[in-house]
Formats: sequence, structure tokens, C-alpha cells
Amino acid sequence: MRLLAKGRGADVFDIGDGRVLRRCRYEGDVAKEAAVMRRLRADGFPVPAVFEASGRDLVMERVPGPSLLAAMRSGDKGVVEASEIMLALHEKLRGAGILHLDLHPDNILLGPDGPVLIDWTNSAEGPPELDAAVSALILAQVAVGEAELAGLAERLLREFAPRTDAVTELKRAVEYRRANPTMTERELADLDRAAELVRHVTAGR
Repeated sequence: MRLLAKGRGADVFDIGDGRVLRRCRYEGDVAKEAAVMRRLRADGFPVPAVFEASGRDLVMERVPGPSLLAAMRSGDKGVVEASEIMLALHEKLRGAGILHLDLHPDNILLGPDGPVLIDWTNSAEGPPELDAAVSALILAQVAVGEAELAGLAERLLREFAPRTDAVTELKRAVEYRRANPTMTERELADLDRAAELVRHVTAGR
């Protein structure tokens, strides 16, 4: 079992045979997340196939390919194309009636058959405008708080946010992000400034 990635709340391991194990570090049950993924996959939405779900462990199809963030950092994808990918995934989710609530470039894998959206831990039902606002807010938080990726995140935000409704549910998005237990003190302190950046780039939309 080989470690592939470490997230804020889980680790992902290659377990062979084209499968990965995502193991959450916190107590919980992945059954709901697995059910959402199976439903979406049955409807044709691009998510990894789920093989097993038990307690904190989720065994899924391994999607070969880089994340959209990695492709942007290497120069293989520009902000315009990245924005198009994010917008297309949001539009497909609108039809499915599901919110991802963490849709950003590091949760999009560029597989051989196209983009695949991963990490459905936060999935819920609700207005699609909330999902768009959360995506925009995440980009804005990076833009105001993460020196290494700030410029890239702001350019993507300026492409993405004006082309969707990132403002109607922005207040709820801020409250949602503020309640996220994995947020750092710096990220929490930057939330209001990030929300103001979203409003600024969408002004006159």
C-alpha cells in the first residue's frame, strides 16, 4: 500500500489493481458519500467508481492523470480552459440536484476520458448558486492568502466567477466555510477579504 496523497482530512493510498483507498483521519462513516457517488455515476456524471465503503475507508477506481491544479501549475492548462472545466462540472451538477461544496482545481482529475470530480465528503442538496459561491470563495481565499498560488488563483477567479452566479449565496458560502473545522486561523481571518474579492470581480455582472 503506497501513499499517493495527503489531504486535510484523509490520506489516499494506491492499493493496486487500479484502485485507491481513501482513509479519513477522523471518525465518521463514508456510506453517504459513497451513495452519492454511485448515484451520480449511474446518471453519467464523471466520478470514480466506488468498490467498497466501510467506516472511514472508501475504495475507489484510481483515475490516471494529474489534478487540474497540477496541470495549471505546469502550464499544460490555462485559466480559461480551467474555468471552462469548472463551469461545465457545475452545470452538470445543477442537472443532478447535488452540491459538491468543494469544487476546485485540486479536486478535479484529468483522466483519459475527461475531467473527473473527486472528494464528495461535503456533498449535499441545496441551491446550485451556493455551490458556485463556495467554489469562487475557495479561489478567492487562495488569492488573498496563499503567496505561491495567489496570482494563479486570482486569474482563475476572474475567469470563473463572472460567468456564474457567485454572489446570490455568497453570504451563506462564507458561513459554510467559517464552520469548516479544517480551516486554519489564517484562512478564517481572510474570509471576509476573500468574499469582498468575489464581489469585486463579479461587479457589473
